[in-house]
Amino acid sequence: MGLLLSLVTWTLVLAAAVPPARRWPTRSGELVAFGVFTFGGLVISFQLLGVIAAVTGRDAVGAPGACAVAAALCLAMWLSPVRTGRSPHDAEHPKQSLAYSTPRASQVWGALSLAACVAFFAVAVLSAVSAPPRGWDVLTYHLPRAVSWLQHGDLGAYGSTGAFYPGNAEIPLLSILFTGSDVLAPLIQLPFAALAGAAVYGIAREIGATSRSAAIAAAVFLFAPIVFFQTTLAKDDLVVTALVLAGALFLTKAVAPTHRSGTRRNVAAAGFALGLALGTKYSILPLVLASVPVALVALALEGYGGKRWATLAGSLGVLVVAILVPSAFWFIRNAVAAGNPIAPLSLSPGAWIGTAGLTQQFQFVPDLSSWWVYPWLDKHVNASYSGSAGFGAAFATLFLPGIVTSILVARSNGALRRVLVLAAMIVLGVLSWWFGKHHLPRFLLPVMGLACAPMALVFDAVSGRARVALLAVTVLAMTLSAAQTVRIVFREDSITWSHRGGVDRAEFYRMPALIYELPPGTRILLLSPTEQDYHQTFRYPLAGTLPGNDVVMEDDVGLSLGRQSAEQVHEDLRSAGIEYVFLRTVGLKPFTTWFDDNPAVYHRIHDEVEWSYPWYRESFAYTPSGEYLGPGTIITKIYAVLPAPEAPRAS
Repeated sequence: MGLLLSLVTWTLVLAAAVPPARRWPTRSGELVAFGVFTFGGLVISFQLLGVIAAVTGRDAVGAPGACAVAAALCLAMWLSPVRTGRSPHDAEHPKQSLAYSTPRASQVWGALSLAACVAFFAVAVLSAVSAPPRGWDVLTYHLPRAVSWLQHGDLGAYGSTGAFYPGNAEIPLLSILFTGSDVLAPLIQLPFAALAGAAVYGIAREIGATSRSAAIAAAVFLFAPIVFFQTTLAKDDLVVTALVLAGALFLTKAVAPTHRSGTRRNVAAAGFALGLALGTKYSILPLVLASVPVALVALALEGYGGKRWATLAGSLGVLVVAILVPSAFWFIRNAVAAGNPIAPLSLSPGAWIGTAGLTQQFQFVPDLSSWWVYPWLDKHVNASYSGSAGFGAAFATLFLPGIVTSILVARSNGALRRVLVLAAMIVLGVLSWWFGKHHLPRFLLPVMGLACAPMALVFDAVSGRARVALLAVTVLAMTLSAAQTVRIVFREDSITWSHRGGVDRAEFYRMPALIYELPPGTRILLLSPTEQDYHQTFRYPLAGTLPGNDVVMEDDVGLSLGRQSAEQVHEDLRSAGIEYVFLRTVGLKPFTTWFDDNPAVYHRIHDEVEWSYPWYRESFAYTPSGEYLGPGTIITKIYAVLPAPEAPRAS
């Protein structure tokens, strides 16, 4: 039943996105709008259920409720005025409306390029579904949050790690878990890669590129190694990237010389896309906030006769409201639950803004001199390749020429305001990344996508042999990046990608069979033996069979095992409803715990030492004193928490 209702919900949400998407006259605009409104419809549907659950105190977030709200949304969209289709005032950009014949050779190369792209991402699909979900943040808070919502029937904040992060990206995960299976969970970002590619294409067209050159810019983005690896993980970086690129596309359309109604609609769509991004990941907060004055200036320069300021005020109001619609739920929830709308971040900007060091650069290169050939020769030296893979040789070669070319030709092709909007978002995106204390490459993905669009103008600026040479260099660069990516996928004992053998999730996670036999909602305490254990917060493998066990950690229930007496610890465990205690280490020698020393109240039901699965072997392993032991065996212990023995009665 869960599978059926999940499929019906997705079908209704897809159908509801059709009428508003038809309001954009270009193919790329219509496709991007369809993607944004599909995701937005799903998010809004579940947020409404979250509000109902919070107000009534009842379990409202479930497959039946999602299906009912999606049906109402679909009915409302098809009965609303947006069903009338495109406005007669929505003229395409002159360059986009020109019809020209496409040479047969171009059609052949286009077909070959599409086939290469499909084959490339077919490898991503195979890699993603070849094993259960993996990745530190996926197992620590992305999937555990969705499981908690599934268990509690609401969108509350559960768990101490990532509990208060905005949760738009976890809503599709929740809808997948309704089916009782997580097989498709690793592919959740794949549609957003397609959405981002379409947005890059659309932005390139808006700043004056031909369709063929715009397609090359989109290909540079899609063939980047980091984009590929993100499509195989249940994370949110590509989700945010696609939404920011969609917002940028609609903003560039808004400052085009079109009728005022078209401008308002594009401003609203831009705000909605940026609001969905803001409700997905905190790292995008500075860029979304900075986009408001960028749009303000661009619209002020545009103006509409004597009503310039009234039009500007109305458009600005539409933009702000549209941003808040899909993101306010999370901030209101956090304000009520934690007294801080942006928890766990501090309300003091100084606590989370500041320059960061560049030590992470050595995840890319073994030494500084290697930067001269990177990323043409990518000798990646860090095991966690998915989080810090490069942007590709083609991007490294073309992004600066693209930005310079777009500025130089902006006046001549009539796209000056659009190029300025794009350039401002790129600059602000880099600045917000630099002052965000986290120099992770994946946090730059939205800016990378924005910088891909101007590359198309480089190909339009050259002709003849120069164009052929440029295309050859670009194809070679993308081929090298794709080859390196595929090599990593099939590299032996890679931490994330080398699973080729058909083992089930119990063997992959090295989980005892007991975990999958417990009744739903069984409360398990996951202990952190040492602070350095890479896997110390891997909650999701302990969930077992969906809807899963209720997995908590010490901070979640106010425990402090290392600073309390044995009697107080046992009392606190019982008070918190803990039924089992789970402990796992990697690389340590066999040891005993004080749980073993108290058999009257803790029954050890599992104690096993085994060689770790390849996925664990490159994890960090330390002794309690901090000595590095390296990969090796894993030790798993499970204790059942028993009632306290009754005191003997006095005779």
